[in-house]
Amino acid sequence: MSPFRTIKSVLAFVGFILFASAANTASAANRIVLDRLEASVNSALILRSDIEHFRKTEHLRAQLDPLYLGTALAKKGNKATNQEITDFLINEKLIKQLYPVSELETEQEINTIQTNNHIDRTTLKQALAQQGFSFENYFELIQSSTSKRTLIDRDIRAKVTVTDNDIKNYFYNHYPKQPGANRSYKLKMIVISANNYKTPSAAKGVAVRAIKAIREGDSFEEVAKRFSDDASASTGGDLGTLTEDQMSPAIRAQLKNMKIGQVSEIFGNPSLAYYILKLEDVSSNESSQFEKMKEEIRSQLMATEFQHQIELWIDRQRQNAFIHRAGEPSIH
Repeated sequence: MSPFRTIKSVLAFVGFILFASAANTASAANRIVLDRLEASVNSALILRSDIEHFRKTEHLRAQLDPLYLGTALAKKGNKATNQEITDFLINEKLIKQLYPVSELETEQEINTIQTNNHIDRTTLKQALAQQGFSFENYFELIQSSTSKRTLIDRDIRAKVTVTDNDIKNYFYNHYPKQPGANRSYKLKMIVISANNYKTPSAAKGVAVRAIKAIREGDSFEEVAKRFSDDASASTGGDLGTLTEDQMSPAIRAQLKNMKIGQVSEIFGNPSLAYYILKLEDVSSNESSQFEKMKEEIRSQLMATEFQHQIELWIDRQRQNAFIHRAGEPSIH
């Protein structure tokens, strides 16, 4: 018998037990639902009671779970739908299955927390009781949180990077320009002049070859020397640093959608020329404001990228897991 068929048989049996009538009567109106199967993740089950338990302990989770705060679910809290909570618990099951934490390891983690905070077990239990939680609630969340921190340390942290250019991009693209501020842009450009070719399509073909070379790894500077018709070709397309007033409207329009280090798509007028632009750097007299906001922006970008990497990891694991929701086809 295939493992999947075995799992389905087990789930069918569990479903029968969970929905069994508390009273031996043929009337559906007299049946009492003891619990309900909401989903399964490989061999682990998620019940309706797990969802209710999530709601009851959500405030404690917000204090302990490193992958909860900042999520869309956390913003809704215990008002989230059953489906949203189930989805979160599916992800949690996957993490705990791949990074299991024993009860002994959990106990050691709690002892470390107590030592660092200079409290004993009795004081910890009293503090939990004042918030309406049991030590068992705390133990369970520390266990799952330890699994998640292990995932972070082993698979996520090294993939989360935010460069100074990322911070600059965010500042110049999301913060309004201050009154009297002047911004300058260090640019490089490739120009394919239509006058040098028999047809506009021939010029466009050269531009396409140029950008293809860049996309395949050739440096912008080398491609400019090979293809550009502009006087700047010999210096790798370097235009120096320009203010917005010194640029054409077409270049200003391109820069609104570009980040530092980015190369534009082909743009221009077929009857005149095609252009490919590279934004090397941005500077302004807003340096004091930038320095003031720099670390705050870094934290925001780190949090966003961190969540993105977690989502990518979860997506990969879901593709290899046997996931079944009540009332839906199995996913494997």
